[in-house]
Amino acid sequence: MEKAKGRERKITSFGKTKVEQQAPVTPAKDEAHAFGRYLKISPTKVQDLARLIRGKSVAEAETILKFSGTRGGETALEVLRSASANAGAGFDKAAWVVAEIRADKGPIFRRRVDPKSKGSRGIILTHSTHLSITVKLRSKESLEGGKNGA
Repeated sequence: MEKAKGRERKITSFGKTKVEQQAPVTPAKDEAHAFGRYLKISPTKVQDLARLIRGKSVAEAETILKFSGTRGGETALEVLRSASANAGAGFDKAAWVVAEIRADKGPIFRRRVDPKSKGSRGIILTHSTHLSITVKLRSKESLEGGKNGA
């Protein structure tokens, strides 16, 4: 019979009880990636938000994107959450940092023809974005405050 409670594990067999301490879950990786391809938003709208969250912790970056009030923020937040899910078990938002975020230009979709004056025409274009986010585990020195302790 095995009972798990928090980080302690009680093993009972034949009337004897033994308490074992489980090791804390540590992430298997120190880096995780996520890609958003063919996102129907202009890359310039996402690049502004990318500059804001680059170098920030994942928790802080999620807060910035959630309350940005733009569609680009919602799109980048989905990809950021995918990257954090790709980090695996033992993921702590405060310990991981947005190391790299890139919003590259994707293909331009030509949707339809827009009639203009004097019999001319214009083409309505939809820009797309390829968004890639890399999150990395902070080093122990930066978690403890570095050499100065600041």
